[in-house]
Order: sequence, then structure tokens, then C-alpha cells
Amino acid sequence: MKPFVPGAVPPQLVPQVGQLMGCPSAFARLHRVQDKDSAALIPFDALPMQQKIFDAVEAGHNRILVVKARQVAATTACKMVLHQRWSATRHAALFAIVSLRAESATALLDDNRRWMDDPPTILRRELDTRAKGELRLADTGATLKAFTSRSSTGLRSFSPKAVLLSEFAFALDQDELLAQALSAVGDGLLMVESTANNPGDAFSRLIAGAPENGWLVLTHWWHEHPTYTDPVPDDFEPTAEEKQQQAAHHLTLGQLAWRRRYEQTLGPHKFRREYPATLDDCFLQREGGWFDDASLQAMHVVAHELVGDHGGREIEGPHNHDRYVMGVDVGGGVGGDYSALAVVSVSTRQPVYMERNNRVTPAAWAHRVVQVASRYNQALVLAESNNHGHALLLEMEHCGYRQQWRGPKGKPWVTTLQSKLEALDTLREAMQVVQVLDRVTWLELRALTVPAGKVAPEAPRGGYDDSAVALALAYRCLRDVPPSWRTQALQSSRTRIDDLISASRARRLRSSSLPF
Repeated sequence: MKPFVPGAVPPQLVPQVGQLMGCPSAFARLHRVQDKDSAALIPFDALPMQQKIFDAVEAGHNRILVVKARQVAATTACKMVLHQRWSATRHAALFAIVSLRAESATALLDDNRRWMDDPPTILRRELDTRAKGELRLADTGATLKAFTSRSSTGLRSFSPKAVLLSEFAFALDQDELLAQALSAVGDGLLMVESTANNPGDAFSRLIAGAPENGWLVLTHWWHEHPTYTDPVPDDFEPTAEEKQQQAAHHLTLGQLAWRRRYEQTLGPHKFRREYPATLDDCFLQREGGWFDDASLQAMHVVAHELVGDHGGREIEGPHNHDRYVMGVDVGGGVGGDYSALAVVSVSTRQPVYMERNNRVTPAAWAHRVVQVASRYNQALVLAESNNHGHALLLEMEHCGYRQQWRGPKGKPWVTTLQSKLEALDTLREAMQVVQVLDRVTWLELRALTVPAGKVAPEAPRGGYDDSAVALALAYRCLRDVPPSWRTQALQSSRTRIDDLISASRARRLRSSSLPF
């Protein structure tokens, strides 16, 4: 299809302008970008990674994966490709940029807004709207719009001609986001760009499967970037490890000096993640992670059903012939830490129900624990007895609920550093068999790391670990269930787990029958 040419272009120039409008790399040279060091606007002269992206699009690739180091301007090149496609279409088509947060999604359009004033006067176009997060051309009606991957609706009911998924590896549900993007864009252009995040995630699996899966992978390692070099001090002497890097990647002494400076600032592990030289660098194991990334990524994260007014996350309802255990973490109920509960099936050893709330008192939480435990066939409950847990256990006794875990000496659970590590160790061992989990708990497990100088994992600053602790207590309780509880369910454990995953996928498809 011939590219759109603005009406102000003289007839004798239409063929040449048409070629320019239809070529991303030529079209980009009509614009200016901000220089990283001076912040001044300079002519768009494609950097090496940007040229790789332009070449791939011009060669006809419509499934492009961009794995990048920091500050290589890959996002700018992807946005320019969308800008060119949006400018060149003759139709009222949609072109979409999808980012993690609404503010980052709309910020991605800042360059596109400014680029409207860069071309020569005869090529400049009028906008029909300058609404936040949206640009619409007055002459064709074509729209360039920003979306957030956090939205519950997103691009639902839209069919974009081209889509950019920015920082894809940090999306909350990569598999779902990718599936919906593929459905939305059809045979159109889909670009996925990101710094690597987790080994074993959807981004890494896409890269590992290319090109057999139809995706073209574009990489740009730190040593390919022309500005990543320093003056070489007179006394500079490469270490043995630096000499290995020099030989492997043909580095200059200036590049080694730059590498040493940044590695001393970030630390070796973080430097390799932020400024990779190979794909192995991109997907290093999380530093200090308590749970194995491979186990977490192998789980099926369930699109759970909310139950009642309590916001419980049900993975599977109770089975008549199964028994259950429950772990309970207790908060103060004043809007800070959560009270959380986790129910685990004795038969399948899978989590079946999770709930948390930071607005209920310990006594009120005890009533909720009794309700859920009664529903799950009088589940055996393990709750801590210290801090707020003392009030919860007293209220459970007052309610007459007797199915409570007790230690060998008849004492309830007391949370100490040693007992917390015991519970978390038990959960870490159980991760080999856990196949399904709700997203809230999965994210908490994913975030637990052991800070330097400490022995127990903690949530990041501003984060929570209450659901993770409740799940750990449930699996610790599972170790001590009576032998008579370890009975077979109506179906085999394997069949029930498969049914859970199948049902979750079916719900997800029904909720996403329209793209995004």
C-alpha cells in the first residue's frame, strides 16, 4: 500500500516523499532527539541498536524482540517505527504503545508529540486531539495511543495495526499480555522491548525459542554502544577477569576502564544485569532470592475467582473427601501489615484458597479464619501465638473451634527467627510440587530476598510478605497432619491439578474474548 503523502507536497515530489514516508530509517532523519548528555535537541542519527530495529522492520519482520542494555535508545527507535507507521497510513487505524504504568505509558508519547513539529513545513500535520495519552491526525484519523498493562480493560475491543510492548519483562502477567497482544495485532507489527528481568519468565522463553517460534531477537550489548568508554589512566592495569572479558568481546582499554567504573558503582551482579554482554548476563539468578526463579516461573499463576465480600482468592473449592490445612498470619488491622490466611489441600498439596485484609482486628480475623476453615472441611489451623496471634487464638477458642495445630508439648506456634526459617524452608522444599498459585502470593514469594548481613528473607521496602508467611505456615502444618488425613480424593491428585489449570485458562480466555 502506498504511504500517505500530505496534500501540501507538490505533485512532482510525491514519489520521492512517498518513499521517504514509507521508510523508517529515512523518515527518522526528519526528526530530532534529545542528547543524553547536553539535553539539547540534535538531528536523529540512528545509533547502532536503533539501526538494527529499523533494518528489521524494513526487511519485513513483524515479530521483533529487543533485549537491551540500559541507555541504548532502543525504546526511542521502536517509538519512531510506530510514529512512521502512524504517519504513513491512509486509514483511521490505531497504533498502540503499552507500558506498565499509566504515567509511564503517557510519558512515552512525549517524543511523538514533539516530533510533530520537526519535519519540513510541507510535511507537518495537524492533530485532531491532543488528549493525554493520545494523538489523532486530523487528515486521516489515524491514532497513536498509550495504554497500561495494569488496566483491567486496556486495548479491549481495539485492533491496532502495530503494537509496542515496552519493558515487557516487568509486566505483571507477561503470558497474558503477550497472548492478548498477538490476538489484537493479528498479522500486524508487534515489537517487544525490555531489559531482562527474570530467568525462566515469558520474555526469556520467547528469546530461547527464537527463531523457531517466529520471533526475531535483536540484542545490543554494552560494548557495542559507542559512548561506553572512558579515558585510560596511566596506571591502568587490567585484572585477570578483565583480560578474559577483553578477549571474549574484543574490548579496548577505554571500554575496560568504563566497565570497571560502573561495576564498582553497581556491583558485579547488578552491572551484568543492567549492562549485559551476553544473554547469560541478562538472565542471572536474582541476587539473594529465597525461592528458586525456575520453580516460580514454572508455576501456573491462576486467574483466581474472588469469593464473597471478603476478597478471598479461590483456586479450588472444598472437596468432600479431602482434608485441608490452614496457615494464618495476624496483623494489627489498622491499615498496615495484612492479616492473611492460606489453605492447602492434603491430597494434592496445592494451595486452594488465599485471603488477606489489613482492616480487621485480630478478633474479627479469628471469626473469618473459623468461617473459611469450617468451609474447608474443618481445616487444621496453624496460627502464631505471639503478638496479635494471642488475641486471635483466644477468640478461636471462644468460638469453639478446636482444630488447631499444637506442637509436641501441646503448645501453639511461636514465631521466632528459627521457627520462621523452619516454615520458610518447608515452603521452599514444597515449591518443587506446587504447580498453581494466585498472583498476589506469587509476587510476594518472588520479592522475598535475604538482605546482606541477615539470614531470613524479607519483603522489599514498602512491600508485604503476609500471604507468603501464611502459605509457609500452611505447609509447615501439612507436615504434622494425622496419617488418617492422607487419603485419596475422588479424583487423582494429578487430574485435579490439571483440572485447576484448565479451568483457570478457560476463565482467562472467556474474560479476554476481545483483544486486551
